Amino acid sequence: MKFRNFLIYSALICAIPACDNDGDSLDIGDVFSDNQAVMGYVDTFSLKLSTIKVDSFATSGYQNLFLGYYKDEFAGNVLTELYAPIVNSSRITIPENSIYDSLVIVFKPNGVWVGDTVTPKVVNIYRVLQKIEPDYDAEQQKMFNHHRLNRDTTPLATVTLRPNPLRSLVSTARMSDELGREWFRMILESDDVMSKTEYFLDYFKGLAFVPQTTDFTWGMGFVRSGMVPTSNQIEDATQFEIRLYYRKPTDEEDDSYMTFVLATDAENPYKYTYLNNDRTGTPFENLKKYDDKVYSSASGSVSCIQTGSGLALRIDFPTLNNLHAVAEYMNIIDARLIIKPKENSFNEDDYQLPSILYAGLTDQSNKLISLLTDINGNPAASQVVYSGVDNSPFYTFSLVGFVRSRIMSPSDDYNSILIMPSEEECATTFRRLVVDDYTNYGENVQLQVYYLTY
Repeated sequence: MKFRNFLIYSALICAIPACDNDGDSLDIGDVFSDNQAVMGYVDTFSLKLSTIKVDSFATSGYQNLFLGYYKDEFAGNVLTELYAPIVNSSRITIPENSIYDSLVIVFKPNGVWVGDTVTPKVVNIYRVLQKIEPDYDAEQQKMFNHHRLNRDTTPLATVTLRPNPLRSLVSTARMSDELGREWFRMILESDDVMSKTEYFLDYFKGLAFVPQTTDFTWGMGFVRSGMVPTSNQIEDATQFEIRLYYRKPTDEEDDSYMTFVLATDAENPYKYTYLNNDRTGTPFENLKKYDDKVYSSASGSVSCIQTGSGLALRIDFPTLNNLHAVAEYMNIIDARLIIKPKENSFNEDDYQLPSILYAGLTDQSNKLISLLTDINGNPAASQVVYSGVDNSPFYTFSLVGFVRSRIMSPSDDYNSILIMPSEEECATTFRRLVVDDYTNYGENVQLQVYYLTY
């Protein structure tokens, strides 16, 4: 490591509580008297980058649900399956002489898109055969990215979605008439299944939305959790819904219907996304367990973060302990980690950057020990920042607490951190960050430390 030193005079020293009370002079880089301190700066720490796989993350409990297929030849492909419990929201009485007409699913994306927005996307909708809820022995009452439930092999409907990044467009598809007539009969017979939510959820577990279109990158947010439509007009639907249309024998123009909608959180909070990852042919295809890692030297001198698949960035600081040997009395003034994306590895269409990243302490097994915090106790996190003449993006993390702890308790066991997106962004977006390692360009990942010795 190379150090740069600056003289700081006694007025500043007295403001620092970690002053040397004995007033001894220290010969660290520059010789100075007891009324002077040396301010040092170092940014040439050796760094080792690797890509790791997060064991699992929750995909239930978020307002916006997500559907799509992420095609990424470098980091691997991600296929989503969205599982959604539904309930009967109408609770109305149908006249006895009514005639069944059709069962139709209606929904519109909420305008959140990634990837191709020109070609229509096709999604198959299946009946789920298992209740959408955590296992009885689950430690957390959430659904996770690896949960995949049994479903029918034949779809109830196939819907074509027409992307539009500027406005929401309604999509409709006719569903199985066999199911529609079964529901219609149960309603006419006043079956308890149609009048009691818990009975209906036991009888009809929910729907699985599975992309049929998997030849290019695309993703969309299309359901707003717990929002119940307030209008009978299709154009005003704010979430997906199923409509059971019926009519009176004497009225061919009658378009009356009953509505089945996404269950509210009070009825069933476990709507979630299953994420299927395929890393075949990528540098990360051997990432099977959470304690595996792929060093940047084995992946083209780059490491990767990818939402939806659980790929995170691990950074080891093998020379950080050397800072402890600089002086007996040292105060870390500032420590900042700068991460810059690899040039031409991102864009606003297919490969968007994560909007926010978090830093956490890890050990040799890649286990997240705790999220790091700044000096005010806030999470060590960074949104993507744009600056410079070319408006280039980067992330910056305050690591003062992390570096101070390494100075106080030098150890090779805890000189590593994880950089990862939020669970919500993992569950509801397709984004990635590709980073050049330290040996490639030298400034794409950099730990900058300012300190005082006295």
